[in-house]
Amino acid sequence: MEIRSALLRPIDLDYPDNRIIIYLSTVIFIVSISYQIISGQHLSEAIIRAGRSSLSIFFAWALTKEIDPDNPHAALIAAGLGVCCLLFLEIPFILPLVLLLFLFRITNRISGIIPTLFDSILILLTGTYLIYTGNWIQGLLMGFAFFMDARLNEPIKRHFIFAFICLIISLFVLYTSNIKILFVAQYQIFILLLLIVFSIVKIINAEVPRTLSDVKSRPLSKERMIATRIIAFLAGLLTLFAGLNSLSSILPLWTAIGGSTTYYIIQKIK
Repeated sequence: MEIRSALLRPIDLDYPDNRIIIYLSTVIFIVSISYQIISGQHLSEAIIRAGRSSLSIFFAWALTKEIDPDNPHAALIAAGLGVCCLLFLEIPFILPLVLLLFLFRITNRISGIIPTLFDSILILLTGTYLIYTGNWIQGLLMGFAFFMDARLNEPIKRHFIFAFICLIISLFVLYTSNIKILFVAQYQIFILLLLIVFSIVKIINAEVPRTLSDVKSRPLSKERMIATRIIAFLAGLLTLFAGLNSLSSILPLWTAIGGSTTYYIIQKIK
């Protein structure tokens, strides 16, 4: 029996940019594991860190494809920015990126498949785990994504309930945990400006998507694409008030926003 999920998208190697990201991720893995071993890391630790490095580049590309599907070159720019970031910043953890990718996909419906009950439960469980490990912003993002999906075209009404559950979990954790809300530091001003630029050029000036869904080749919804970009904006904005660890945990999202914005600016200059 075929299992259909709105969260999964196969990578079609007939497209050049899809092949490039596979090659690039492989090269990053090989270079990273070689560097880790030469630096004296144990093999198991080297494999884990190399895997995280490789996947962070892949997620920079994948997240850009979700927020800017009409411009595959923007995703490659984001991957390139991700490589540069790996040279100077901490390697991000992968699970927050997985959840963010899932939230994008149930919102933009780019797979062309209606999210199943299993999809909804998987997202809720993943996000709940992240909330209890200190990533309190995940509950707010989940709640917003579920709420938007229940309000937009072809809504899933059960997501109203899921949004309410996310809100309750988030409030409970915020009440029972000693979580500090931090304020924007000077080094984060540039990131905040990047978010503002992204919100202007990719949300306010959003156009009808040219990209078709993976299944049945249906036109994507402009409203759902706007909602997806708002989630990206909120994810970036909230991490500015959640500390450096949260900022680093979704570093590929920053490179995705940067790649999309950079490509937009380049196209306008031409």
